[in-house]
Amino acid sequence: MAATILSGAAMTSLAHADVTLYPGNGPVPSINIYLRVDAGLRLDSNVDLSQYNSQTGKTTLVQAGGNDWGTSMFGVYGSSKLGDNITGIYKVESGFNATNGTFNSSTNSIFNRRAYVGLKNQQFGTIMLGKDLFIDNDVYNFDPMIQENMSTATLVYGRNWGGASDMVEYRSPALYGLHLGLMAAFDNGSGYYSTRVSNAYGVSGEYDIGDLSLYGIYDEVQDTHGHYTNLYSASKEWIAGATYNFQPVEFFAGIEGLSAPNGAQADGGTPIQNPGAPYAPGSAGSPYAAVYATSAYMGWLGAVWSVSQHVTLRGAWYHTSINDHGGNASLFTAGGEYSFTPNLLLYATAGEVVNSGHADFSADIYSPPAAPGHNQFAGFVGASIKF
Repeated sequence: MAATILSGAAMTSLAHADVTLYPGNGPVPSINIYLRVDAGLRLDSNVDLSQYNSQTGKTTLVQAGGNDWGTSMFGVYGSSKLGDNITGIYKVESGFNATNGTFNSSTNSIFNRRAYVGLKNQQFGTIMLGKDLFIDNDVYNFDPMIQENMSTATLVYGRNWGGASDMVEYRSPALYGLHLGLMAAFDNGSGYYSTRVSNAYGVSGEYDIGDLSLYGIYDEVQDTHGHYTNLYSASKEWIAGATYNFQPVEFFAGIEGLSAPNGAQADGGTPIQNPGAPYAPGSAGSPYAAVYATSAYMGWLGAVWSVSQHVTLRGAWYHTSINDHGGNASLFTAGGEYSFTPNLLLYATAGEVVNSGHADFSADIYSPPAAPGHNQFAGFVGASIKF
């Protein structure tokens, strides 16, 4: 689904830097390329050393930042006319970290974001096969912080911005303001002799009524045994939200629920873990007990102000509550972008996460956290250039 609510001229202008190498010739596909590089600096306060390097005490970290505002990436896409009413499409896309040159993948694979082919019909919609972002990434459309590292993803440890390999995806055309998306991802079996083929699927919808847009998403991601054993990696998820464009300000609201019916330790569940903590609670070297949970809820409110052609300001509040002694947390964040040229913008974002109980969320999603129940302030600044 097209990201229809990109706010501010900075974001809009960056969307037009693609270069056409070959315009296509009927059945011969076109070739278009693009490249975006994002890098900057990041600060994280009150870092708990026991979860960072298995030492004692706390510290403040200042580090090179890559992908805090948006991932660096490059890609190639195009289309070919196969008939009067049908078009063939393709896209390959890779995300990478500009600070160290590595790809955004645990296996360092090159096309870690998208690699699909498809067929498009103006009347019936588009079907794609291959690899794409998982369907819950549609939350981007009603996230006031556009899924930066301080956004809807932060208090769910990135559960709502995953990828989907071996997938088939359908996107409908607009029908009286309604857009629908369907996706099923196939892992081709969890082992050599496995007969199970599907471990993730979901549906997404958007309904536009003038300046009001309503959104709904439901998906399920299973572990390798077909179970729901962790809130943030193998669970059921539903998301609902709305935006209202009251120019020059757009307002956002949303709620997300997560369920892991097999998440308890007695049911084979795995402990929840902050992705920025190498020494997570319950692991060797950590002084904190592991936390198992079976449900969580998150809600948010926010706004984006398009101040001028060059300036966009945004701010939001997010809150999550986790059962089974998981605690709760609130994230307060604000930032903005200044567009110098159609292809260059500077950005700055700051926020504080307020943890309570056993919660140990980071203010910046992949940064080392504070100790459970303690607050953390973080901020990042940088530049994003699209060629």
